[in-house]
Amino acid sequence: MTDEAAVTGGIVPGLIVRHTSRRLGKLGVCEACGRLVEGKISFSEFVDQVGDGFREVLDFMMEYDLHPGRPEDVLFAVECHATSAQRQVLLAQLGEIHENALHLKAG
Repeated sequence: MTDEAAVTGGIVPGLIVRHTSRRLGKLGVCEACGRLVEGKISFSEFVDQVGDGFREVLDFMMEYDLHPGRPEDVLFAVECHATSAQRQVLLAQLGEIHENALHLKAG
């Protein structure tokens, strides 16, 4: 265990929460996207709310320890690590997450 983990009770800051048993109730897609981008729900909670329509981008972000609230980091990783075939899907899904989150804020 790192010194940082010992100070925070075993929780290392920056790690993405991949699962929790918290019950959120049913969220709309825009609200779920907004909460995901803000870091208020985990990837698994997001999938529980909206289904598997964003599976590719979520799997990619988990693989590279990325968060949708930092789209510039995700975009950089997509450019560096994704194949050209993957890029189109990943960018479309990331764009849809952010578009839905912005729609929620505008509404």
